[in-house]
Amino acid sequence: MLTNYVLVLANTGIRVGEAQNLKWSDIDTFDGDNETQNIVLQVKGKTGTREVVARTPKVKDYLERIWVLRCEELNAKPTMGEFIFCHKDGTQIHSFKKGFNALIKEAGVEFDSNGQRRVIYSLRHTYATFRLQEGVNHYVLARNMGTSVKMLESFYGHTSNRAMASELTKTKDRHRRQLPWEG
Repeated sequence: MLTNYVLVLANTGIRVGEAQNLKWSDIDTFDGDNETQNIVLQVKGKTGTREVVARTPKVKDYLERIWVLRCEELNAKPTMGEFIFCHKDGTQIHSFKKGFNALIKEAGVEFDSNGQRRVIYSLRHTYATFRLQEGVNHYVLARNMGTSVKMLESFYGHTSNRAMASELTKTKDRHRRQLPWEG
């Protein structure tokens, strides 16, 4: 459960509280480019209700693994109104903190490059950093994450210039002239 929880959060950028409230009925799919099936989560949390499009269709695999685990626990299918991240009795798991801390300690990644201890919320930061490095538009990312462009710029501004190098170096002159040493 913990592995799949980490993978879902790292690939959606949802907040811990939003993950706690997530139910099976909150999952939807739609066909995207290249015949991929995008995963959409209807999350409820700090900023209200919003749709979150997962970074990768692989999130479907992580959710399917949780579904299978739950089916095995129940010897039946869970109801669509059940929490995804739940105990055997169906009640919400309120914290993965102990398991997460043990996981990152075992992996040897307890601290980031600045010496700060990683926490579950770090998965949201990981998501945002990677998406910005991959060139996702700030406005689109902020909307998907339920935050503001200002917050993204405050926390992740250092990552975006390299990601936008092609944007920052484009010119109107589309003709490339041959340089003297290029023969």
